[in-house]
Amino acid sequence: MAYKSSNIASVIRRLNVDYFLPAIQRPYVWTPDQIVRLFDSLLKGYPISSFLFWDVSPAQIENLNIYKFVEDFTYGDFHNESAYLTDKQVTLVLDGQQRLTSLLIGLKGSYKSKLKNKRWDNPDAWVRQYLYLDLLQDARSEDDSLTDVTYGLQFFKDDPALGAGSYWFPVSRVLEFGDQKEFDSYVDDLLQKLESQGVDRTDRKIVERNLETLYRAIWKDEVIAYFTETSKSLERVLDVFVRANEGGTKLSKSDLLLSTITTTWGDLNAREEIYQFVDYLNSGLARHNDFDKDWVMKACLVLSDLPNAYKVSNFNKSNLELIRKNWDAIKVALESTVRIVNDFGIDRDTLTSTNALLPVAYYLFKTKVRFNATDAMGADAIVSIHRWLMKALLGSAFSGSSDNTIALARKIIQESLAVSEGFPERDLLVGLRKHSQIDFTDSRSLNDLLAIKYSDKGCFLALSLLYADKRWGASQYHVDHIFPQAKLSKARLLSSGVSEWAVEAFVSSKDCLANLQLLPSVDNMEKSDSDFDGWVMSRTEEFSKQHLIPADKNLFRLACFLDFVKRREELLRQRYASILGFDSDVLTKYLEDELALPEKSRGDRG
Repeated sequence: MAYKSSNIASVIRRLNVDYFLPAIQRPYVWTPDQIVRLFDSLLKGYPISSFLFWDVSPAQIENLNIYKFVEDFTYGDFHNESAYLTDKQVTLVLDGQQRLTSLLIGLKGSYKSKLKNKRWDNPDAWVRQYLYLDLLQDARSEDDSLTDVTYGLQFFKDDPALGAGSYWFPVSRVLEFGDQKEFDSYVDDLLQKLESQGVDRTDRKIVERNLETLYRAIWKDEVIAYFTETSKSLERVLDVFVRANEGGTKLSKSDLLLSTITTTWGDLNAREEIYQFVDYLNSGLARHNDFDKDWVMKACLVLSDLPNAYKVSNFNKSNLELIRKNWDAIKVALESTVRIVNDFGIDRDTLTSTNALLPVAYYLFKTKVRFNATDAMGADAIVSIHRWLMKALLGSAFSGSSDNTIALARKIIQESLAVSEGFPERDLLVGLRKHSQIDFTDSRSLNDLLAIKYSDKGCFLALSLLYADKRWGASQYHVDHIFPQAKLSKARLLSSGVSEWAVEAFVSSKDCLANLQLLPSVDNMEKSDSDFDGWVMSRTEEFSKQHLIPADKNLFRLACFLDFVKRREELLRQRYASILGFDSDVLTKYLEDELALPEKSRGDRG
């Protein structure tokens, strides 16, 4: 069958009436900037690629999960509303969902996004916006570039106020003019209105040209070129869909998997089940997380003892049946895993590798250890999990392509469980050390830990390891500079009497681990840039012990900052050595060999 074509207005009016989405489609992911570029391309007369449709008979609908296009979109929302259809011939969009949804949002709907510098969980951070076209912007006067947006397209919350040189037209209004005469009448009235407001003839011509360009792009030009597949074979349609997506954004393996298991799990809508579970992991527990369906589907392979490479071929019928059989237990293990790591203070802001959680989930799946276990074996296992996971994350053992690392970790756990129920912390450390950037079986890893800086992604993890017995729950903790950053600027140091030759050493030590601690968010904000000597004297002795603050009060003065850092680094090294299990002889040697600072770096004691 040859390609056909249609204008945008006709297709948009059929979305969620005759045109729908199959479960195989991935969620909508475009940003407002991408929508603006799409409309800019249309106004320039550029092609927007072809579309692939699939005609489905009423008899086929019974065996398919069908969804509506999103009209009013919220950034980060991965859900399409289900379409309940009976006795109706419909067309499903196999290729072109992102573009059609973008056209729908711009012409009929809205886009809700988060304001910059606002927290995700702040309701006031989210605003619903609509697409507008600045009729007074002359696109022809801009540099003729294939990539730059030259038409005045922008999303606004409300009708923009009239300003010098701008006249904003809601793009959705163009759909009201199904009749050419109605459109011409509107243009005439608007031009007369602008003339009465003193808009000169040249600008009125720009307004007229922009409106006619928009009207022609939506109502006249048949830019939607589409091919319609009519086969009743789902296998053929899947093959067509994959090949159609090979040239553009890669088809997510989980999208294809979800479409397949939706037909395999007859007693369960797998798409809804998995999406809801991911939502629950991200928003329904003590802390906010950032997992996706790909991680959940990979976990299904790992926990079911299937080949863990994320290939579509590993999701064959027999494997999918096994995953379905294990699904309830898989959910329990994954939830327990996330609850445990949240209890360690790790969430979306501090988790550096989701794949590092898979060995933990596998162990919990096999042993049925609960996240809140109180029996001796379970409680000991959680302590061991904490120590190992922190080391795995700090050492980036699961960074990059980690399929081999995951497979090796699973094998180590399998062999360990054959002789013991405990979590094999030591075996994993030894077995995976070649994959880790920090070898935590070697006492020299103390140097790697102490070299971590404030800006490093593992900073929170390294500090939280110091509080081994701490259970963080939902409380928010900040990485705090013990001696405030503001006090350690070059200008402030010189004005405080620190000699010029010592300033560089002060500044370079500002962000070192020995000048960092974890504080509750409220305490950190209250501390702000207060002088450390005054602030620390208001803390309890227990607080100082917990945060490894040196007992010598003479070190609390700014002039003694370098000596404070040296002494606290010694205390950190001792605490880390105890946590990591290095014996005292090894520690003593490193204290002797590594810790002595040259006299000239001590700074001005005043």
